[in-house]
Amino acid sequence: MHCKVVITLLLAWGSICDAQLDSSNLAAGSATHHMLVRAQSGSGKDQFFLAQAYLSGRGLNQDYSQARSWFKKAADHGHVGAQTELGRMYAEGLGISRDYAQALLWFRRAASEGYAPAQTNLGLMYLEGLGMRADSEAAVNWLEKAAAGGSHLAESDLGFAYFNGFGVNRPDAKRAVRLFRKAAAAEIVEAEFNLGFCYEVGQGVSQDLHEAMLFYSMAAQKSYAPAQNNLGAMYLNARGVPRDVNRAISLFLAAAEAGNSKAFLNLAQTYYSGNGVPRDEVAAYLWLELALGRGESVDESLEIVASRLTTSEIAKAMQQADRWRAQHARVVSTNLGFAFERGQ
Repeated sequence: MHCKVVITLLLAWGSICDAQLDSSNLAAGSATHHMLVRAQSGSGKDQFFLAQAYLSGRGLNQDYSQARSWFKKAADHGHVGAQTELGRMYAEGLGISRDYAQALLWFRRAASEGYAPAQTNLGLMYLEGLGMRADSEAAVNWLEKAAAGGSHLAESDLGFAYFNGFGVNRPDAKRAVRLFRKAAAAEIVEAEFNLGFCYEVGQGVSQDLHEAMLFYSMAAQKSYAPAQNNLGAMYLNARGVPRDVNRAISLFLAAAEAGNSKAFLNLAQTYYSGNGVPRDEVAAYLWLELALGRGESVDESLEIVASRLTTSEIAKAMQQADRWRAQHARVVSTNLGFAFERGQ
C-alpha cells in the first residue's frame, strides 16, 4: 500500500461562539424559581439564563426543546446572546434538525447589532456556504468586524482566511501567523493547532518542529482531533520528538474516536506496514473501510490489502467496522468539522 503517514493538510477553521451561564442565578432551588418567575414575567435576561440552564443541564434537567423555547422568547425581546444561541442550535442541530436558513436569520439579526460572536458565526456560514452560496469576501468582512469587536475566534478564522487566500487579494501566511498568535494567547484551540501546523511546515514562520510539537500538544490536551493526529504523526516519525509508537497509536486512536479521517489512514498504514507494531492486515482493512466512509479516497489501498486477506478475514474486518460505526454513530452523524461561537 503506497501511502505515507498523513497530517491534516488544511488549517482549522474556527468554531460557532457559547454563552456563559451566570451560575449565581442557579445556586439554589429558590434562585432558580425566582429566575423562572422573572423569565415568565418577560425578563429577556432571565429568559436567556433559563434557556442556558436547560441547554447545558446545569441546575435543571437538560431539555433542548425548553432551551430553544426560552431562547426564542429572549431573542424576540432583542437579546443578542439569545439570538446567537438560537442560531447555533439551528446550525448544529441541537434537539432539532439542522436548519441553516433559520440559523442565518438569527445570526444576521444579532450581527446587525454589532454583536461579535454572531458576526463570527455569520462569517463562518459565508465561508462554508451553509444555507447559501459560499462568499469568502463577505466572510472576511464579517470576521474583520468580529475581530475588531474582540472575538478571538474571529482572529483565528481570519488567520485561516489569510493563510489560504480566501476572500483576500492573495495568501499571506505571515499575517495569518500574527492572527493565530493573538488567538492562541486566548487559548483558542484552532489557533493553537494552526500555529503548530505553520511551525511544522515552515509557512509564515521559520520551521521549528519543537514549537510545532508544543502548539500541537496544547490543542491535543483540549481533545482537538486534528492536533492529536498530527502530534501522533510526529511521534511515529520522530519529527522533533523521540520516536514513541505507543504514544502515536494512542493519539491516533483518540483522534479516530472523534471521527478524524486522517487518523483512520494513519492507523491503517501503521498496522499494514507493521511500523513499530505487529503487522495486522485485518486492522488495516478495518481502518481503511472507516476512512472510506468519511470520504477518503482509499479504493486502491483497500484492493491491495484485500488481495492479502481471505474472505473470512475481510468479513471479520467489515463486522468490526460496522460495530465501530454503531458505537460511534453520534460522532459520525454530528461532527461538522467546525464549531460555532456562542452567545453571552
